[in-house]
Amino acid sequence: MSVDELSFVERDCGDSAVFYSTKSFPRFKALQENWKVIANELRHLNAPLTSIDRVNKTHAQVYAEVKAWIASGGEYGWLKGWGPDGANESWIQYGLIFEDDVVPFVPDRLSRTCSLLKAIPGIRVGAFVTMRPSTFLPTHQHPELTECGALQMHLTLSACEEGNYSYLNVCGQFRQHVPGDLFVFDGSKEHFALNASNSDRTILYLEFYKDVI
Repeated sequence: MSVDELSFVERDCGDSAVFYSTKSFPRFKALQENWKVIANELRHLNAPLTSIDRVNKTHAQVYAEVKAWIASGGEYGWLKGWGPDGANESWIQYGLIFEDDVVPFVPDRLSRTCSLLKAIPGIRVGAFVTMRPSTFLPTHQHPELTECGALQMHLTLSACEEGNYSYLNVCGQFRQHVPGDLFVFDGSKEHFALNASNSDRTILYLEFYKDVI
C-alpha cells in the first residue's frame, strides 16, 4: 500500500462494523486450526531483509520490483514497510500470495503454509508481517479496500510471552495480538498498531474480498 493512498487525518468511523465475527468467515477456520504449523514454518524461514521498500507503491508495483530484483540475482526476502519518515525497517513484510496466486519465489519450507492459503478463495494479498519491539505505526486508513470490497485479517503467530503489549486499534477499539488469535477488521477505518513489548510480534496478514465464497 502506498503512503499516497493513506490518510493520516482523523475520520468519523460511522456506524458500520469495525471488527467482524470470525464465524462469518469459515474459509479461515483451517488457518486458525493450523496456526502452530504456520508459526513453525515461519521460525525456519531465515530470509534476508532486502533493499526493497513499500513507500509510495501499490501492491502491484512492489511485486513488479520484487520480480525485477529476483531476475537480477537478488534473494527473495523481507520488504521494508512505510512510515512517516519513509522506509521502515521496524515493520517488515514477507509476501506469500498475490491475487490468489502463491508468490513463485516462496521456498518449499513454507509448503504447508502455502497449501493452506491456496485453499482460500479471494485473497488479494497475503504476507508475514513483523513489528519489531518499541514500534508504532501511526493512525491511517486504506480507502481503496472499500472500493474493491476487501477486508483485512490478522492471525497472530508470535508475540512476547511475558509483557505482551502488541495491539491493533481500529476506531478506538483495541485488539491484543495473542498467538493463535485471528480477527477480521475493516482497514478502511482509521487504525494504528504498536508493539511496546521486548520481542517481535509477527502475524499472518491477509487482505481478502469479502464477497468471495
